[in-house]
Amino acid sequence: MKKTNTFNNKNFCFFNKAMFILIFIAFCSGNVYSQNGQFVLEANGAAQVTIGSSSVNMWPAPFLPNRKDSRVQFLFEADELNNQGAYSSGYTTISSLAFHVSGFSLGSLSSYEMRNITISMGHTKATYNGDNSVIPAIPVWGITMPPPGFCTWAGSSTPEPLQVVKTPFNLTISQTGWVELQLDTPFVWNGVDSIVVEICKADPRISPPSTSFSTGRYQFTGRFHSQPSGSDTWTLTRSLRNINNNVTTSPGCNMQLSGGGAVNTEPALSTQYRKFRPNIRFTFRCAGAPTAGEAILGTENFCKDEAVTLSVVNDEKATGLNYQWYYSYADDDNYVSLPGQTAATIPVERAGVDIWYKRDVGCNHNLPAGTRSSLGVKVTGVNTWNGTSWSFGSNPLPSLPVRIQGNFDTTVNGSLLMEACSLKIVSGTFTVRSGDFISLKEKLVVDDAATVIFENNASLIQENNAAVNEGKILYKRDSQPVRMLDYTYWSSPVAGVTPNQFSPGTPSIRIYHWNHLTQAWANGIANSPMTAGKGYIIRAPDGYPSTGIGTVFQGSFLGVPNNGLITVPSQGGSANWNLLGNPYPSALDANKFLLANSTLLDGTIFYWTHNTLPSAALNPLFPHISSYTSDDYATYNFTGSVGLPSISSGNNTPPGQFIGAGQSFMVKGGASSGNVVFNNDMRKNITGYSNSQFYRNNATNSEEVEKNRLWVEVIHQNGKFNQTMVGYVEGATDGLDWGYDSTMTPSGDLKIYTKIGDDKLVIQGKSLPFNSSDSIPLGFSTTLTGEFTLNLYQYDSIFENQSVYLLDNATSTFHDIKSGMYTFTSIQGTFDNRFELRFNDEALSLNPNIKTENSVLCYTNNSDIIVKSLTGQIQSVTIFDSTGRVLHKKTSLDTSEILISEIAKNNQLLLVQIESDNGVKVTKKIIF
Repeated sequence: MKKTNTFNNKNFCFFNKAMFILIFIAFCSGNVYSQNGQFVLEANGAAQVTIGSSSVNMWPAPFLPNRKDSRVQFLFEADELNNQGAYSSGYTTISSLAFHVSGFSLGSLSSYEMRNITISMGHTKATYNGDNSVIPAIPVWGITMPPPGFCTWAGSSTPEPLQVVKTPFNLTISQTGWVELQLDTPFVWNGVDSIVVEICKADPRISPPSTSFSTGRYQFTGRFHSQPSGSDTWTLTRSLRNINNNVTTSPGCNMQLSGGGAVNTEPALSTQYRKFRPNIRFTFRCAGAPTAGEAILGTENFCKDEAVTLSVVNDEKATGLNYQWYYSYADDDNYVSLPGQTAATIPVERAGVDIWYKRDVGCNHNLPAGTRSSLGVKVTGVNTWNGTSWSFGSNPLPSLPVRIQGNFDTTVNGSLLMEACSLKIVSGTFTVRSGDFISLKEKLVVDDAATVIFENNASLIQENNAAVNEGKILYKRDSQPVRMLDYTYWSSPVAGVTPNQFSPGTPSIRIYHWNHLTQAWANGIANSPMTAGKGYIIRAPDGYPSTGIGTVFQGSFLGVPNNGLITVPSQGGSANWNLLGNPYPSALDANKFLLANSTLLDGTIFYWTHNTLPSAALNPLFPHISSYTSDDYATYNFTGSVGLPSISSGNNTPPGQFIGAGQSFMVKGGASSGNVVFNNDMRKNITGYSNSQFYRNNATNSEEVEKNRLWVEVIHQNGKFNQTMVGYVEGATDGLDWGYDSTMTPSGDLKIYTKIGDDKLVIQGKSLPFNSSDSIPLGFSTTLTGEFTLNLYQYDSIFENQSVYLLDNATSTFHDIKSGMYTFTSIQGTFDNRFELRFNDEALSLNPNIKTENSVLCYTNNSDIIVKSLTGQIQSVTIFDSTGRVLHKKTSLDTSEILISEIAKNNQLLLVQIESDNGVKVTKKIIF
């Protein structure tokens, strides 16, 4: 009987069949190996090493990229396979082998190609340490390299030939892990003798002059068999390699001797390194009924509704197998074959219901042994709309994907909000109506056979910044009413659309962007795709009305919806401006946007309102031969917002926390230049979310912070208009605060502002708690003369029940502005200290009676005269010229507002007499 050699130890599993009873006893501890046609040999009992971790231990490696020629042989004893049950399980034919690479000493090795490699295998009677106690004795394999084509042990008189199993090939090892080498000719193992694997390289290149040989080292996992101690001849690895890479001959597999001679090599491996051996994995050809294993989902991706990969674990690893996949609507015996699905691993699309899958496997080399079935696996279905109903019988859930395969309308078939993990629209027309939401954790996929329409004010909200949308949507966006010379500030919520495609009726020379580097308007970009996060200004199309209230422009953006992290360059510095835009098909939280970019941007956003028609005067700041007024910007910061239209009948609703889809805006530069960031955290559907208005948004602020605010407006008799706001807000101080205080733009015909020191503010945030003893300076500047009116336009929170007074320092008038407007006259100029806001009534006795005429406004707007009553109904209006001639008269009106357009504008003084329902008459002077 053969002596137990050094590879028999307690770190492996083996089966010992008793001689007279059919009982198998398993002995197993330590490593557990596959017994399904694939076996890893690690020289158990030896110490783990990394071959190639240094320049001195790399020579036992199977591949040497730094040598032109090499010949290496490895010994693998029969017990290493038999102790894992290989031969007893019928495995005899090796079809492939693999070595395990754990790293590279140089990154360039991953692209390096070795050339002209040959692999041979053979049997040998020898073992690592031999055994003289048996007859015949088992020889020691030894360090001596045998003649070419043989694997004979040292001193053997009996040739043991090698068989070429893989003809010359080139090899690039591009990544770590098992390097699998399929054999051209399978090697049939006899189950008794040791196996020798020989790898030879005879690279035809020469160095120098060629630099084709790498200086790096592959790092292989392996073992160092230092125990038990014994003869220095005990060997696991023989290795020879050429001394120089500049010889013209390529000995390769002909290497035999060590040292000297044209084809000779460096010395044989030292006593230590001949006991190194890399780990190897043998894969055998199947032999009987294979192990079936358990079917699994190799790639889940359920949330994304992507195809799943079905594979099997704990199955047969041998080669020569055949497969067939089956499906069932229940994990039972009623499985049906999937035609053509005969691969080991297959992709399947999710269905509208749950489906189970299993795989049968058989051996081509032993068909009579039959097949075995894996355990089944369930592929969860996707709730699918077929045009009439949901496949799950219920509406979608936020945690699950959704699929559309038919027409769907959120008004008819859905609800205000559809939440899902992901959404795939396969076919039909999918319409999201105005004000409705689609909220997804992952991506939106639109197949070519489908049409997706987001109506004006609809929203697509997404959570994962890394989700990549697929397919185009049509996103509709309506502007405020515009006249032909009006510009609207746009930003694209989709990729790929050009300004000309979006507004084909606008001349290309009337489409601009703001060059943040040169701080100037520039055109020439009409046919270039709109950049996500960047703002554009586009004039109304030709043919739109030149006067009046204008016409709504109904725009459509066609493209893949933008999502996730988006960056846009910005220019720092308080004197510099940046034109940015909401890049998403949903509203953008202005507060989160400003906070995320606090070092790059000032804390105030400016929205263009296009209320005022341009004048004929040239103005180089604006992109047209005519001049537009900077009064037409609305302003927003953390304290709140003001509308800043030039005329009071315009677009004067103040903006709020949410920036509408398609909207662009101006922001001054901050402390430094850099890339402004947009991300999905800025587009969450939180309380107060609104995407319903363009240029402005719902003024509701979702943040749970205390805000007590009041808005004051000034109106000139010709209709010019301006606002300022003061707020006692959580987070603000009484000093100048980023994000809470907004400085006034100096240009414009009419300005009202508050002050902190010398700074003039359109929005001022003040600290809490509110102090009723406060006095707030209210400045006033104008290029106009005549009659002006101050009005407490709006107030909230604490000011609902708090008195508010206006002190006119020029007239020593103390006025309860909460009870009524205050009318005064002024010449041109700047009056920083004329007015104050007060909150105590100790000086109320100084206030004269509020004049009745303060409750009536009369002003002009283009070619119209507008009369408004703030306290009662207007009964009649009579208009006289300076001679007393009646130009217009209307009676029995019973209205609070009237627009008069019958009088031709002639730049003359007119007297407008208004009689109210209580019989009081008021006369106003206007120039018209």
